[in-house]
Amino acid sequence: MSDALLPRSPAAITPEWLEARLVEARALASSARIASLRIAPVDLGGVNGDVYRITPGYATGSGPASLIVKFPASAAASRGVARFQRWYEREVRAYRELATAGALPAPTCYVAGLTDDGGLLLLLEDLGARRHGDQLAGCSKREADAALRAIARVHARWWGAPALERDLAWLPLTTVGLDRAQGVQGAFARGWGLARQAVALPARFRPIADRAVERYPALLEEAATPPLTVVHGDYRLDNLFFDEPDAAAGGDAAATRVTAIDWQFTCRCRGVYDVAYFLGLDLPPDDRRTLERPLLDAYLEALAADGVAGYERGAAQRMYAVALLLAFATFAIGAAGAHADERMRLVHEVGLGRLAEAILDNDAARVL
Repeated sequence: MSDALLPRSPAAITPEWLEARLVEARALASSARIASLRIAPVDLGGVNGDVYRITPGYATGSGPASLIVKFPASAAASRGVARFQRWYEREVRAYRELATAGALPAPTCYVAGLTDDGGLLLLLEDLGARRHGDQLAGCSKREADAALRAIARVHARWWGAPALERDLAWLPLTTVGLDRAQGVQGAFARGWGLARQAVALPARFRPIADRAVERYPALLEEAATPPLTVVHGDYRLDNLFFDEPDAAAGGDAAATRVTAIDWQFTCRCRGVYDVAYFLGLDLPPDDRRTLERPLLDAYLEALAADGVAGYERGAAQRMYAVALLLAFATFAIGAAGAHADERMRLVHEVGLGRLAEAILDNDAARVL
């Protein structure tokens, strides 16, 4: 199907279109018929796309009880940034080129396409029956362990792989791209200028953030030095779903299936970026202080189990500090933008506070 023919709004999705796409994806028998559709908005905590749940009514046969469809953000400002950073292209290509054969812990994708006006359409498995993570609430040690082991498998798959240069050069170096470093540095400076007035942060953190703004391009450069891999780039609880193990499975991390959505920030980077982003944003400071070291160790063990040898903890710890500072920049920029709702404003405010504490606890200023 030509991407030029993709629906650009929920109203443009018809039973016939959905039926044909599911048959093409082998998710529906060719003899099945969809008689009706119910389409309703659903809030998955993102700001860069509009998401809807489709509930088909089957006249004959049966197929998925519900699906998720994602369109570009309705807000013009959000769409503009998404196109500038190629977020839509990255997410579509992540599903088309990376998620094949189960290489990503991503939902099943039935359609992934870019429209000729720079938009996207994703038709995805509905994960609504699984537990959706909550960045504000945090998670258990078992869930954090499972999340880091899941992303470690992704990192190990592409760790230092020749394909990163040969086939995946379309992925930018770092989440923002080294070629955009100076422009994003300006956005970081503006975001931090607003955040230091609006968010209660420790006074001793402020000169560190000032220095991080100055050193931002250098921090990106360090995160883009080998060994590189494919990273999610926005790996936090709001983008994760958990299949909880039953009692018979023992309740351990290995029995907990983690699925990640919102692959718009996917890039080539040091793998520890995802780890620092997850732990710095998702765990309340007291929990993080207790669990940070064992969880980082569990991540390194998972890498080694998947064939990544010789990655020293000292190198990982330094990149962890760099990544915390880069994550703070991302959230300072996000905090300065328009928020879809009060919860997203709070997500940014709490995230900045947690990252500031993590930066101080890890003496991340040493890398500046």
